[in-house]
Amino acid sequence: MININELTKYKEENKNIKIAVAMSGGVDSSTVAYLLKKQGYEIIGITMKTCKDADKDAKKVCEELGIEYYLCDVTEKFKTTVMDYFVDEYMEGKTPNPCMVCNRYVKFGELLEFAKSLGAKFMATGHYAKMKDGTLAMGNDSKKDQVYFLSQIKKENLQHIIFPIGELEKPVVRELARELGIRVHDKKDSQEICFVEDGMLKEFLNEKSAGKATKKGNIVNKEGKILGLHNGISFYTIGQRKGLGIAQEEPLYVVALDSKKNEVVVGSNEELFKNKIIAVDLNLLTVDNVKELETLELFAKTRSRDILHSCSIRVLSENKIEVTMIENMVRAVTPGQGIVLYDNENKVVASAFII
Repeated sequence: MININELTKYKEENKNIKIAVAMSGGVDSSTVAYLLKKQGYEIIGITMKTCKDADKDAKKVCEELGIEYYLCDVTEKFKTTVMDYFVDEYMEGKTPNPCMVCNRYVKFGELLEFAKSLGAKFMATGHYAKMKDGTLAMGNDSKKDQVYFLSQIKKENLQHIIFPIGELEKPVVRELARELGIRVHDKKDSQEICFVEDGMLKEFLNEKSAGKATKKGNIVNKEGKILGLHNGISFYTIGQRKGLGIAQEEPLYVVALDSKKNEVVVGSNEELFKNKIIAVDLNLLTVDNVKELETLELFAKTRSRDILHSCSIRVLSENKIEVTMIENMVRAVTPGQGIVLYDNENKVVASAFII
């Protein structure tokens, strides 16, 4: 049962604290703005302008709340840091994670600096995550580990970030928004890749790569035997079984993508399981030195909805680690995706990108 009175309780001491709410136009960020305003904080709304016009609902919600609304144009930064990276990763046979990159450099980089320039002490978002002991931790909604996507945020920026709905679950937030009369309480969640229309990845990559994305090549087994043809390695994913166009007695799965040879490599389901993963581009949050990772009890995720895998770390260099799963192997480890390390309290210790 939602205790609206408690969640919207006004506190006099909040009135001199200025918070910028990162408004997307969706139910989560809109609810955050409503709650913080009710709690007495000085609120402003800010929105990123990336590759398309900002959602008009963000401005409308701010108007209804009677708070100032600002637009931060990050178009160029978003293109060079997120969109170009996204295309380049696919061309290299990887599966990129644009949200992790955007959160590090744009949303909790450029936008956070914009919020501070407007006099805000904190920036609040509608993510299902928590701050615990000064660092990132999983929110209470077990179906939404959004902290996985936030794990590349720079350590020094965490002190300026709050997640007001991290203790709640999505159905509760929607009900709360309905009770508060928020205009977007039943608005659908946004798509995962904000700059690619649903079902249009092939067209997007082909356009941005000047046709290179659809360069045909061979589908081979691990011995190099040609089994079929593909229409571009960018459109295949590690672990994929359907859509290969190969007739074999035993099921075949994509086990690797070779960008140098322009080949899709297939194999058995058993070949998809790994207990060792190499990762680079480390972001350390609760430790100061990468060598400390070797001494800790850690748990790893290779995707947001993955289970927590007990693991150990071997440092290969200052920016490169080997993660070994202790109890069970991981299926369909995908280069380009993030690997996030948690402690036994679900706090993020560090994150990196799989190679």
